[in-house]
Amino acid sequence: MTRVLMALSALGIGVTGAAQALPAKKPVVASAPVVRDWTTTVTTTPAGNVILGNPQAKVKVIEYLSFTCSHCAAFSVESAAVLKGQLIKSGSTSIEYRPIARDLLDLGATLLVRCAGGRGFVGGAEEIFARQGEWLPIGIGFMERDAKRFALDTPLEQVRAAAQASGLIDLMRGRGLADARINACFADKTILPKMLANGEAARKVIKGTPSIVINGVPTDEFVWEKVEPLLRAKGAR
Repeated sequence: MTRVLMALSALGIGVTGAAQALPAKKPVVASAPVVRDWTTTVTTTPAGNVILGNPQAKVKVIEYLSFTCSHCAAFSVESAAVLKGQLIKSGSTSIEYRPIARDLLDLGATLLVRCAGGRGFVGGAEEIFARQGEWLPIGIGFMERDAKRFALDTPLEQVRAAAQASGLIDLMRGRGLADARINACFADKTILPKMLANGEAARKVIKGTPSIVINGVPTDEFVWEKVEPLLRAKGAR
């Protein structure tokens, strides 16, 4: 032991010096808690409708909508920053989308977003509403001029013709919806009856679109600046 101490001393290192040479420990800083983004959570109901957000949210919103409805498009665009970007993201609020088809164009849009599924439904619906001013006039022109040419086709073929002519298929294709998936959805004979049944069920409880239901209670408001205070009053944050 004496020899070891002498050797250390010869090198200019004492026992105390060796201890002092050790680097000081850095203080442990607690990491900030991870905040969950609930806009990445999507569930599908047995009826095929999509719910965005926390399934256990304090405030549950149901929106009955039509893709050819201008007020629905306005609600989608005007509410996005706060409803999705804050209230749903925080987990305090969820929204269930219930599309109601009024015509071939509605059916085409609804079929395509359902075909995209889950988060593809949400993103597809948002873009269809945001670009309603582009595809809807074209689709209306098709309905007025050319729809009769497809009158003898099957219902699904008529829906596809309207979706193709209006640009809805190209819109969803641009979002990454593969042709194979599009073809499979338009060939699925079970989809159309489900969409029509959902629409019939909705018409028994609402007067028009958009219709907003908050925690099971319908409201007459459909403009975002009027709906937001109602959500805040229920605890949305």
